Amino acid sequence: MLMRGLLFEQFITTPHKIQDSPFSASALIMFMVNGVAFAGQMLLPVWLIHACGIPAERTGWFMAPLGVGMMCTYPLTGRLTAHFGIRRLTRYGAICSGLGTLMLAVLACSGFNIFVLATALFLRGAGTGIIGIPAMSAGYASVTPAEIPMATVALNIVQRIGGPTLTTLCATLLGWRLSHATTPPAVSAAFTAAFGLLCVFHGCLLLATFRLPKATSRRARP
Repeated sequence: MLMRGLLFEQFITTPHKIQDSPFSASALIMFMVNGVAFAGQMLLPVWLIHACGIPAERTGWFMAPLGVGMMCTYPLTGRLTAHFGIRRLTRYGAICSGLGTLMLAVLACSGFNIFVLATALFLRGAGTGIIGIPAMSAGYASVTPAEIPMATVALNIVQRIGGPTLTTLCATLLGWRLSHATTPPAVSAAFTAAFGLLCVFHGCLLLATFRLPKATSRRARP
């Protein structure tokens, strides 16, 4: 841990690296993509159990399309990156996962529908599955070989921080809204607001993808 801390401190105090747009964009995307993934995985079971009346032991089956979506796109990431390029592919992934989350917000407002839920989760999984690897590749390609250890530590840290940060924000909003909810429509409105905040985070993720390069280009050795 001490060695990681020293490497990260050395990394963030390197002036030219702070201004490196591809790497900073990659770090921001890793922060956001982990955040929206973990926040969604927190909100969905809570919504299914408390708002839809689904037994806790069955919620895993209802979330299965999320994993199926990732399984469909994750193995194709390399080919898709070569065809579309990093910027376009991550942008499509952000739009796809954001659309799935928007469907969840509408579903929380209108009522449970298993087919809409499955479609929304599949889109979330498929979109999320094609963002991480291209974004991380762009970050590593923007640094020199000597800087890769520090880059690894930096990306690892921001990636781990993103999940609990956005999850906490969504959980705080949900808890605050539920504390004032005394009727079923108010409970639905609380979950709609929480999924709506998650949609805002997806919008930030989409904007971050515009800062990525179209393709990777290894920096020259110093």
